[in-house]
Amino acid sequence: MIKMIYKELPIEEISHLTRNEFINGEEKQFYTSLKNSMTKYGFRDPVHIVYGDKNYGDIFKVIVGNNRMVIAKELNISMIPAIITNFKADSFHIEGEVLHTDEDIKKYFYLPEQLQIRKDEKGNIDQVMPVYYQTVKELYV
Repeated sequence: MIKMIYKELPIEEISHLTRNEFINGEEKQFYTSLKNSMTKYGFRDPVHIVYGDKNYGDIFKVIVGNNRMVIAKELNISMIPAIITNFKADSFHIEGEVLHTDEDIKKYFYLPEQLQIRKDEKGNIDQVMPVYYQTVKELYV
């Protein structure tokens, strides 16, 4: 069984990707805007994490929000708000709020009406993506 959970996780328990183009200056304007926004507001949207899926196994792996994780580490943010897709809910229980509907998920986002919730062919949510930051950056800074 697959469950969606909202929970804040300690940053050290989460695996994420650090993209070179984000940290080495090629995306300096995006990096600076995101850092300024997170310095002022913290996390406006939770990251999307998977646990126990076929690609990453038994780790909390960020699927959407890797750049925010990089900034969170720089800003010493210790607890990360997360929407977690638990692919092993039958055998691995995650304490937190179980999210049953799209509306349950949307309440955690700054711009819920623009949230993209993607489902696979079985109807399971496989991606939760906030509005594309670059197109509405004036709302985040």
